[in-house]
Amino acid sequence: MKQHAQLATLLLAASLAAVAQDTNYKIFRMNGGDWVEEITGTLAPNKVVRVKTTSGPIHLTGGQRKNIIYTIRKHVRAASESGAKREFARLRFTVANSSDAALIRGECEGESRGYVDFDVTVPAQTVLAKLETNGGTISVRNIAGRVEAVTGGESIQLDQIGGNVFASSGGGNILIGKVGGDVRAETGGGRIEVGSAGGHVVASSGGGAVVVGTGKTMKLKTAAGSIRVNRCGGEIKASTGGGAIEVNDVDGPAQFESGGGSIHVGPIRGGLRVDTGSGPIIADLAKGGVVFTDSRLETSAGDIIVYIPNDLAVTIRATVEAARGAGIQTDFSSLKITRANELGPREVYAEGALNGGGPVLHVHTTSGTIEIKRKNK
Repeated sequence: MKQHAQLATLLLAASLAAVAQDTNYKIFRMNGGDWVEEITGTLAPNKVVRVKTTSGPIHLTGGQRKNIIYTIRKHVRAASESGAKREFARLRFTVANSSDAALIRGECEGESRGYVDFDVTVPAQTVLAKLETNGGTISVRNIAGRVEAVTGGESIQLDQIGGNVFASSGGGNILIGKVGGDVRAETGGGRIEVGSAGGHVVASSGGGAVVVGTGKTMKLKTAAGSIRVNRCGGEIKASTGGGAIEVNDVDGPAQFESGGGSIHVGPIRGGLRVDTGSGPIIADLAKGGVVFTDSRLETSAGDIIVYIPNDLAVTIRATVEAARGAGIQTDFSSLKITRANELGPREVYAEGALNGGGPVLHVHTTSGTIEIKRKNK
């Protein structure tokens, strides 16, 4: 039985080694710098492609070729070619193909003075590409299926991805172009950009800005950076520890929160809740397919401006706790403004049914001013 097991192991190893075809090999030095050992080969196609390395960048592109084409480069520092070869031996890689996935893997043995980078071309119709490096950049382009990319701290760039995307970096930027499905991106501190997503967008940064072009629904968060969105086709939630928020067009309910930055949103079709510690708020309301619900705009120290169209029925309840001057101004004669008869900072509040009245819009600032404006079509 033991002999049968050993024979099966040998046959499996032989079959995995045989999947690599037309392998080319060369060693050269880059302008007196790194020594490079370059290996180029091909693999039979597979629906799933996995590339994993302990150190170094990964570049993967979808193309029209039927096979998987890879170029692996080992980079080392050494005084001579013989010394470089000793370092190359510490940088190992394996190439294998099975019924589950095509696997390209690199490992650094001990404290090697080098890294391995991967340049891989796969069929564009690849169903899943899983890429992981402990310390390098990742770039993927032109894949019809799903992409999962994880790096310990460098940047990630993805574009022309047909399926869902998951991207995670320990602290680098994540730059995503066009994606046909959902996007989930997280980084310890870098910037996140998403050009367009056919599905939902979830993005979180430890401190960088978050910028999204278009998507269906969104949940965006950053510890300190700004948030900017061009268009959201459904519900959106966005929060930042202190940066500004700018969202241009939303077709669903919205919730925005900043520890102290300005918030500028609209047109918004649907109920909204906006809260900032000290910045100003500008909200542009609109009527659409989504039902407007009770809403709230609140800032501790900033001014608030609200634009309301003639076809949106809403009831206003607005308060300035310590107003200087007029406190509240409006273009709507149906809005009744009351001011306390006191010298110095005073409470000012307003209430009224606009365009026949409807869901309640609460507007509150501690020491700023409030303007309720009629929106021009």
